Amino acid sequence: MDKLNELLVAITGGLVAVGVWIFKRLFKSIDIAHERIDKLESQNVDREYLENQLAPIRAELHIITKHLLDRK
Repeated sequence: MDKLNELLVAITGGLVAVGVWIFKRLFKSIDIAHERIDKLESQNVDREYLENQLAPIRAELHIITKHLLDRK
């Protein structure tokens, strides 16, 4: 009977160890993701930079819209 108890304790301990390893690994990756997001949020992007990046897209959208309205 003692051997059965020892085996049960060993199996339970192994399962707990695997569970803790998975739990720790999961939350470590979540913490790393939060750190990356915080770093990105801390970088300030000014309005002028955004306008310069969006200007070509707006020009293309204007051309597309004009073409679609002319063909209608």
